[in-house]
Amino acid sequence: MSPSIEKLLFAAASGFADAEERRVFLDHACGGDPVLRKKLDELLAIRNEAEDFFEFQPEVDDPGAPAETAGEEGLGTLIGRYRLIERIGEGGCGVVYLAEQQEPVRRKVALKIIRLGMDTENVIARFEAERQALALMHHPNIAHVLDAGATATGRPYFVMELVDGEKISEFCDRNRMDLRGRLELFIQVCQAIQHAHQKGVIHRDIKPSNVLVRLDGGIPVPKVIDFGIAKATTENPGLDVTHLDQFLGTPAYMSPEQAAGGMDVDTRSDIYSLGALLYELLVGRPPFEASRFKDRSAEDVRRVLREEEPLAPSAAIEALPGDELENSAAARGVPPQRLSSQLTGDLDWIVMKALEKDRQRRYVTANGLAMDVRRYLNQEPIHARPPSRSYRLQKLIRRNMALFASGGVAAFGLLAGFGVSTWLFLREKDAREEQVRLRNVAEEARANEVMLREKAQTAEKVSRAAVLLRDGGFAQADDLLAGLSAEETPVSLESANTFKALAEWHLRSGRWNEASDRFNSLAYVITSVDLSDTDRASRDLLPAAAALCASGKPGQYDRFRRMAIQRFSHTSHPVVAEQILKAGLLLPADEAMLESLEPLAEIAETSLLSRDREENDAYMKAWRTFSISLWYWRRGDARAAASWARRSLASSDQTPSRVVLSKLVLAMAEAGSEGAVPARNELSEARAAIDRWFSEFSKSGGVSRGGLWSDWVSARILLKEAETRMETGKAE
Repeated sequence: MSPSIEKLLFAAASGFADAEERRVFLDHACGGDPVLRKKLDELLAIRNEAEDFFEFQPEVDDPGAPAETAGEEGLGTLIGRYRLIERIGEGGCGVVYLAEQQEPVRRKVALKIIRLGMDTENVIARFEAERQALALMHHPNIAHVLDAGATATGRPYFVMELVDGEKISEFCDRNRMDLRGRLELFIQVCQAIQHAHQKGVIHRDIKPSNVLVRLDGGIPVPKVIDFGIAKATTENPGLDVTHLDQFLGTPAYMSPEQAAGGMDVDTRSDIYSLGALLYELLVGRPPFEASRFKDRSAEDVRRVLREEEPLAPSAAIEALPGDELENSAAARGVPPQRLSSQLTGDLDWIVMKALEKDRQRRYVTANGLAMDVRRYLNQEPIHARPPSRSYRLQKLIRRNMALFASGGVAAFGLLAGFGVSTWLFLREKDAREEQVRLRNVAEEARANEVMLREKAQTAEKVSRAAVLLRDGGFAQADDLLAGLSAEETPVSLESANTFKALAEWHLRSGRWNEASDRFNSLAYVITSVDLSDTDRASRDLLPAAAALCASGKPGQYDRFRRMAIQRFSHTSHPVVAEQILKAGLLLPADEAMLESLEPLAEIAETSLLSRDREENDAYMKAWRTFSISLWYWRRGDARAAASWARRSLASSDQTPSRVVLSKLVLAMAEAGSEGAVPARNELSEARAAIDRWFSEFSKSGGVSRGGLWSDWVSARILLKEAETRMETGKAE
């Protein structure tokens, strides 16, 4: 091998901080050349002197540019239009920096520089082709790849959306996330991978460090990063240096077929990696720990992944050492003795189906895996099933071929008759089970295909409707979307804006039923998709809630508020907490719902002590005190409700709609006390104000004055309840 290749391999190996990653790298780089391997090992042992020996200096296109070392770029270095700010991570593939894009806009990005040892021209060319597919991906749980190029020393780099989060396993453990919370996050990851697969992109490197979680308005949001980079950096038809990277990836999460190298990798490889990720979220460690592969050859690693079966998650929990078991249980908020029982059965089967060595036995799609997890959460029958006895026997024989061969001859005569009949029975049983499985797979695939086709057609309709709305074609847009149910509505920001515009158009014309149908679709969208602006999303909740209540469809409203509470219940944002309280309490609520709303009421109440300028704004504080008064009223604490309603009325802000709402709560809270006469006066004043507003609203063609229309509709809903209470002494 030429000295230049030796220098290149040495420089690349020097960049690995982890000894195991360096060993795997050199195994592939040196192949069957022990002389080269020995030389590189010696040089790495005396790395400082080795750099002098090689006299390796990077070629710099711009003589005035800062020199880049073989292992790392200096902070402040300008790479293309990106200036390096801080080193934030590294792995077997490269080093990741926080960088600032200089033009055409200034923004923070993540810039990943691929290690030396790759054919740069081919890598960039492959990535350009891959980027055409990446550009089609628009998913809230996928971090976008923005750009690609090469450094002055010829190292490929990729620019990605900056995700300020932590890897999913650490996030779940640090926040002591329970089983349901972990599975909900995992479902979102599966949906992101499904979206990528539909666009023709395979990730190839799914692992906890490539799934980052950040809080958005108090809601944990997973983001899958590094899409497309694995494919761009590993698919090289040539031999030379890039051949060594055919094994890039982490064995603990890698499918057997990917570890085998070559081009025979499809979307089911990602299904395996998702299974390994789920395994770690449940157990606290991957199916095969990194220590299993320490000091093993590449072929030995492949053999483990190809032949050895990991323990089922519940069994892996039982095998954990005492301290690790206690830590794992504490991180999941359950006693150690309950941890294994949570996973036994359905979750064991789901995980092990995803981790099947034979990819034909795995889930067909990431969506199929997500659907089975959702079935588990909904306490519905799952599609995964334990492997058949004959299948387990076949695997046992394959793993112990020598033992079975030596003992088989002696036992053959004795067991032949019994064995043949048993085998035929098991074969027939497995054939029947396989027919059922294949039928289920086919039905699932057909259902997915129909669903995707219908969603694509629906999304196209929504996009066309959005264009019509921009030109003022409300009637045409409404006709185009006629008959579309809430559940069929595409979950996107475009859908939210479109249905909100149509709902308010109907409302301005007094078509309350039509408006409520459109608000029902809006409600479905904002409680089903993670919009980047959580505050903005929550502000659409009250209009939707008010419209659904006003239309006389309590069933729709009840379903909506439960979805809204579930979607936003983990928020720490006081504005969002206030919106959920108002939207969720227009009608009486059961004890379970009130219990789930209690943390939001605490957030709203605590925020009133804030010194933040916005939180001290009279308008904001007055609305928040009203929301708290409504909360206490629904809790049955009339005294506290009346106290908070008075505080709202005493505010320097006198927004008419909020004043009326506060009077209504005060009237209901005081109705059974000695203040019944003043309460009737408050109710009479509120009724007059509401009637006056609706009359003006109708005459003005839907122009709302004195507060938002949704607040006045909410007031009319509470007015009906208050009048009923005054007449009968109880709510309707």
